[in-house]
Amino acid sequence: MTVAAPLADLTPYLLQQAALRASLLQTRFGFGAADWADLRQDLALDCLRRLPRFDGSRGNWQGFVRGIVRNHACILASRQIRRWQFEPLGEDDGSESLDGKVYDASAADFRPVLELGLDTERVLAGLPEDLQSIARYLAEMPVSAVRLKTGLTLSEINRRIRRIRAAFVAAGYTPGSRGAAR
Repeated sequence: MTVAAPLADLTPYLLQQAALRASLLQTRFGFGAADWADLRQDLALDCLRRLPRFDGSRGNWQGFVRGIVRNHACILASRQIRRWQFEPLGEDDGSESLDGKVYDASAADFRPVLELGLDTERVLAGLPEDLQSIARYLAEMPVSAVRLKTGLTLSEINRRIRRIRAAFVAAGYTPGSRGAAR
């Protein structure tokens, strides 16, 4: 390994990138305020562990740091999403939201969320089979993975996404709306 920059130059940049990604994880993936320092440290340590693999002939150290920190942030975000999807509901009578506040689950009105889910299923059921499968794939994976899974080109997937969106708009769902007009 030949590091193009001394560790003294690398450290502030690494900590800046780790702090940036920790903030993004915290705001977009529901990590608590107390998790920020741990996230930053985890991202920085992962990069430092991988630093011996840096090859200056393949790029500069800033790009290496950005890539490593970004990739590890994606892993942490994926773990958080899986935790949301598969974590069983607690036995307590409150539930913690993404904003960290505890709400009384017995008093919560879940009807709007349930209705939205049912309405979404209704709209999807009215689509042709190929659009249904694309919509379900897109709910679980990025467009690049859908391209690999289906063998479709990006323009073909974008056309199908436009058709799916048109079905939702026709059903009364538009960006910013809270559901179909009843």
